[in-house]
Amino acid sequence: MKKIIYYFSGTGNSLYTARKLAKAIGGAELVNVRTDPHTAPAQAADVIGFVCPVYEWDIPGSMKNFIEKLSVNPNAYIFMVATYIAILGKSFETVAQLLEAKGARLSYGRAIRCVASQCIAYPPFPPEKLMLPYMERQISKVGTEIGRKQQRNYPRMAALTRKRFDKVMVPYLAIEHEYDKGFYTDDQCKGCGICAKVCPTYNITMEEKRPVWHHRCHGCNACVAYCPTRAIQFKSPKVYKELGTLITKMLRLPKKRKRYHHPDITARDLIENSRTVDPEE
Repeated sequence: MKKIIYYFSGTGNSLYTARKLAKAIGGAELVNVRTDPHTAPAQAADVIGFVCPVYEWDIPGSMKNFIEKLSVNPNAYIFMVATYIAILGKSFETVAQLLEAKGARLSYGRAIRCVASQCIAYPPFPPEKLMLPYMERQISKVGTEIGRKQQRNYPRMAALTRKRFDKVMVPYLAIEHEYDKGFYTDDQCKGCGICAKVCPTYNITMEEKRPVWHHRCHGCNACVAYCPTRAIQFKSPKVYKELGTLITKMLRLPKKRKRYHHPDITARDLIENSRTVDPEE
């Protein structure tokens, strides 16, 4: 039986979840959506999973683009697990609609709360010593259910969130391409290039031993969280200040703020695009 899990991960929460779920279902191939979907099709898969965070009340844009181009087995058991902290938005609905366009259906959907890692907007919370064990228990339960191929209706967008989406998120999404203009490096940068290697959208290149951002950013903070010298800083771009929403007003990165990534996911882990997880690992 072929099992494959596709994931998007910036600071490791979703990759960690995908790994644990792969073990729970008896092993699976893990594929980072940074790869070309034509090189990792799921036409022959009996179990297909999607694991990703919730960004701007939806799935990351690159995850959406990947699924749109992906070939799937319409008869497979298909699950989705979203890592989040507060608002799920339309993330599950988006995936369900993409699958329906392929003649497939989402068999199972559940969300897992994790440490909020958007350190450019706020300090990571809740405390890791509380949230990581809780996250572990959630993953264990979800893994058991998926291993049994349990059917579960996916969460829909809350009525209030749906009502406010166009007002709150649409203006923000319209200027998302300006987000990475806020990044810069200080004199602690050693030109190691880890930021470019861990970026899930290949948005960073190294020029004269300094990172350059190319406006394909989802704001995942992988570059910030995995910089070994804490050299990447952030100042809210002009266009964000002009928008003046609550979200854009929150964007700042004090030097002393903790830069969270999941403690069991290394930069090397994020750089890998594909691996097979054995249940005995």
